Amino acid sequence: MLLMLTCSISPLHAQVFTQTEGKIINQQIWLDFYPHFFINEKLEYYGDAGYRANIVDFSWYRVYVRPSVKYHLNRTFEAHAGLGVFYIFDRYDINRLEVTPWQGVQANWPKLERIGIQHLIKLEERFSFYTSIWNLEFNLRVRYKLSGKIDISKKNKFYIPVYGEIFIPINDEINEIFRNRGRTGIGIGYNASKDWQLEFIMNWQRSRIGPDDELSVSDYAYQLKIKKRWKSSK
Repeated sequence: MLLMLTCSISPLHAQVFTQTEGKIINQQIWLDFYPHFFINEKLEYYGDAGYRANIVDFSWYRVYVRPSVKYHLNRTFEAHAGLGVFYIFDRYDINRLEVTPWQGVQANWPKLERIGIQHLIKLEERFSFYTSIWNLEFNLRVRYKLSGKIDISKKNKFYIPVYGEIFIPINDEINEIFRNRGRTGIGIGYNASKDWQLEFIMNWQRSRIGPDDELSVSDYAYQLKIKKRWKSSK
């Protein structure tokens, strides 16, 4: 879902929906902490840790951590790599562990006065396990994310974060209920200080109940992000 990632839940009865005019509505809450540490002028450690849950009846929830690094090749291009570890707790079925190493390249372009735009493309290797039998399921996936930040105040205190992302599976052996092909979001951000940022984002995605089904589930996720930056003493 960033996992941004789909919810790897097994049978259909494990999820409760709100249904309106024939459409399935799935509401979630996402809470995330994003640390950033600048090791030097070129190398930066970042990542996130968080909690995600279905807020209809809390039939499932997910905790995860995604440590990552980026190398600033120049003012426009960056090389990225990371490792995601996800654990999904399911009230009605088997819990699931997922380990996802990934590699990517980001372009920060074009550069406008009050708008920052980023293009991130990455390759994910998803290793997924049911924790009762520890059988391995594998998915290789490409993700492309277009994101931006629009400053809306004179002192750059407030801004609008916005993004759109698509998921392209290359081979898919993971038997998961909810799988999506895209995600988008918009919100409001606040620079509390030079080192602290707060964002509230409304995310939306269409998902499907199986690999051959239509995109019939609307996921709404209400997300709070807390970001903290550190700089090396050097």
